[in-house]
Amino acid sequence: MKKFLIVSALILTIAFSFSQVKIEFWHAMGGQLGQTLNSLVETFNRENPDVQVTAVYVGNYSALNQKLLSTITAYSQGSMTDLPAISQAYANWTAKYLFSGVVEPLNEYIENDPEIKDAWENQIYPVLKELASWGDTVYAIPFNKSVYTYYYNPELFDLFGVEPPKTMEELLEVSEILTMDLDLDGKTDQYGLGVRTFIDDLQIFLYAHNITFLEYVGNGKYKIVLNENGTKDVLRYIKTLKDSGYAIFQNAYLDQPFGSGEIAAYMGTVAGLTYAEQSSRGKHSVAWAPLPSVDGVPHSPIAGTDLIMFSWISQEQKEASWRFLKFLLDPVNVAYWSINTGYIPVRRDVINVPQWQAYTANDVKPVIALNELETAIADPKPSAWEEIRNQISTVFANFLNDFADVDETYNAIIKALESLLRESGELAE
Repeated sequence: MKKFLIVSALILTIAFSFSQVKIEFWHAMGGQLGQTLNSLVETFNRENPDVQVTAVYVGNYSALNQKLLSTITAYSQGSMTDLPAISQAYANWTAKYLFSGVVEPLNEYIENDPEIKDAWENQIYPVLKELASWGDTVYAIPFNKSVYTYYYNPELFDLFGVEPPKTMEELLEVSEILTMDLDLDGKTDQYGLGVRTFIDDLQIFLYAHNITFLEYVGNGKYKIVLNENGTKDVLRYIKTLKDSGYAIFQNAYLDQPFGSGEIAAYMGTVAGLTYAEQSSRGKHSVAWAPLPSVDGVPHSPIAGTDLIMFSWISQEQKEASWRFLKFLLDPVNVAYWSINTGYIPVRRDVINVPQWQAYTANDVKPVIALNELETAIADPKPSAWEEIRNQISTVFANFLNDFADVDETYNAIIKALESLLRESGELAE
């Protein structure tokens, strides 16, 4: 009898193991981020023994995108091997994958799940839903998201008796006050502001003036809406910052000069907090304030990826994948992910989670970042956006280096938008 029971148990174990639905989740989260993600995956697998999610670290974002593109190409040629069920993806990656018809629409899953439907309608921030949707079709779930904040040295600001700027006029004033020749040798030792010579910082200034590049008009097409007079005014404002000597411009990240005291403030993503703290350790504190803008309301760009499900997997795998995506959207898991990674929560009701309340009880920075989501602006998401970003970054750097004037710079930006969108078939003519 005992032998019979052991054999029966073994048969049941084997049968159970074969009944598990297995799905692969490709990601680019290394280090502490990867450890946190693996912890969530392990918890899901433990709570859902009929599903096995395997998290596959592919490498950096570039490596992940290349692997996904090669996998999609192989699939289009008939290969059915090495197919992920879920992956991280930037919105412009998703736009590119949509051309191949391999991304699963999520509307039906949301509509048929009352809990998630309510969360999607009332708790997920609108700007994040905009990034995950094309027209009325939802193709992604927001995941590791960041906003930009105004990083500043609070001890220095207290010493000079200034507050973080709320408007663009105040940004210029504060940057002037905090620009100093400390050793009186005729050279600036401390700049009021640090700015990077990439499109990201140009976007911060444009969004601060309520100016955006593109508008989605449907059917995968985008209309160029970059206001000419407004954009030229923004470029002149940036040039004033540079020529006045109140800001230092460089292509490298700004946490090092911030930590060393070379700059008093800069605008960067919340995901960079760890680096700012490391470079500032033993020298000064790190504080955040909302981004300044012309109307005193922060208009941050959004950084980070979403999660997409692929349509090439079986129905069983799709249902299992949706359960995993739903698990990651649970308020407690959203709080856990944010607390342990520094990314912002993607849903409003995280403020009701005890762990989040304890986390923010003595630190206002995460609250500042979360509040910025209400007035943040979604980045453009055509498939050509990465190529556009690179070209506009070059145009912006040329402008800052006096290789082009305001008119030439605006025209070059428009040309980059038109030519690359037309090339990808995404320009609304």
